[in-house]
Amino acid sequence: MGNSSKPGSVPGREVDHEPFEVDEEQYFVRELVWNGGGRSYDLVRCCDDQVLTEQSFGKHPTDEQIAAVLEEHGAYVDLETCKFCGGAVLLATAHRHEYGWVGDTCCWDRRLRSTA
Repeated sequence: MGNSSKPGSVPGREVDHEPFEVDEEQYFVRELVWNGGGRSYDLVRCCDDQVLTEQSFGKHPTDEQIAAVLEEHGAYVDLETCKFCGGAVLLATAHRHEYGWVGDTCCWDRRLRSTA
């Protein structure tokens, strides 16, 4: 039988990414995988499963985008600069590495984990 819905109109599955804490509250990024292969991303508060993004992101949100959404909802957000790429990173998810910070999503990898 199959799904007769228009491609991209029905989420096929949800993927909840690793939660993180900002301003004593837990959040996570929820990835929606749509029929037809598209994806969208929302920022969700863990305690009540409240979606905080008014409009979903088309790509996994950057730390700067996450910070903007959280600040709109009254959270105090610390941003630092990744020592490798120079991008803004959430201090809550960044890794301390040799007198600087490394972003979890931009530059942190297995090689760095072994030297932390």
